[in-house]
Amino acid sequence: MILFLLLIQVDSLSVEQALDRAFKNSPVIGESRASMDRSRIQFYQILAELLPTAYVTARYTKSEYQGYATSGYDGSLQLTMPLLDLDIISSIFASGRQLKGSAIQHEADVSNLCLRTKTAYYNLVNALELLRSSELTIERARHNLDLVEARYELGAASRLELLQGEVFYLNAQHDRSRARTTEVSAQEELKSILDITDDIYPTEELTAPEAVEMPDLDSLTAILHQLNYGIRIAAELSNASRINLISSYLAFLPRLSLFYGYNVSSDSLIFDFQHYQDSAVKNYGVSVTFPVFEIKSLVFRYLNAKNEMRRSEFARQRVELETRNILRTTYYSLREALDRLQLASRSLDAAEEAAVIAREQYALGSISFLDFLSAEQSIYDARVSYTSALRDYYVQRAAFSYILGNSMSGKEW
Repeated sequence: MILFLLLIQVDSLSVEQALDRAFKNSPVIGESRASMDRSRIQFYQILAELLPTAYVTARYTKSEYQGYATSGYDGSLQLTMPLLDLDIISSIFASGRQLKGSAIQHEADVSNLCLRTKTAYYNLVNALELLRSSELTIERARHNLDLVEARYELGAASRLELLQGEVFYLNAQHDRSRARTTEVSAQEELKSILDITDDIYPTEELTAPEAVEMPDLDSLTAILHQLNYGIRIAAELSNASRINLISSYLAFLPRLSLFYGYNVSSDSLIFDFQHYQDSAVKNYGVSVTFPVFEIKSLVFRYLNAKNEMRRSEFARQRVELETRNILRTTYYSLREALDRLQLASRSLDAAEEAAVIAREQYALGSISFLDFLSAEQSIYDARVSYTSALRDYYVQRAAFSYILGNSMSGKEW
């Protein structure tokens, strides 16, 4: 089998290996990580506003008055540091909230990629299982057609039975063709997510769960705001907009800053450090800045911040309502998938037993060949229903886990 996979350039992957490939190759993760880094840089940029800032200026001036020309050189070195700037402080808190929201968004992007990869992997497993089932059905159809052809040559079967056998065989080939199309579509979907070109052979099979105990829906709804990525991101954005509103209030207050520096003037350019040190004038003190001429812009800043806070609060409420609805829908979809899986399993067992009985009765002449073919077709239909129900259960379980924000850790209900 290993030599066969190497010759046809097929990557055999488990679910965990597919996830590793997706995290390594997907540009979604790189873009998400870059967005988080951008928020971190913005936070540090605002935080750096609290550090002292050095200003160095040099100026050469030439003046003329009534035909007389004078020239001079001036230089200054000044350090300025905010002492009390509530606007900068509030901006630091708002930027910190945005950074936290970006980190949660990155987790959500990783979790969403995990969900997409698992869903595509499960679809491929189901498609390959359908293809194997169609191959088995074709073998049984070919065997049944050979049987009815032999009986027809002996005069024990009618022309109608021969045609029924051929139709059943052709329908089985048509089902295999559809299964191949489904398998190709599933292959391309997973290869696109993993960013690879070789076909993929899943090494894991979907097995029916032994016993599943669904958690209480009300208890999950009560803690949904602590788990769901969308609600957490909306809450962080709402908190950031609230801090921005506070910052717009504080922008009306005066700003205090410390300054310390030296000024030096000279009639000529002298390259003597001691001269400049002796003639330098030291100045230091506290400056107070009143935003008297910025009132208009500050008022509009306040109005925009107030409107943004209202909008973000409504957005948070909307996300909570939508997420609760999605949780309930996914919860009952998961229960339905589990019920359908159990019913499909019993239906498959019954169809296989019925096919065995039908074969024996047809050999004894108790039932018609059409009844026998119907029992054979029921096996394929039941197997398709079972594999599809099994795939739906795994997909719904992964989606339910994503809503609860724990699919990254591999924990699923």
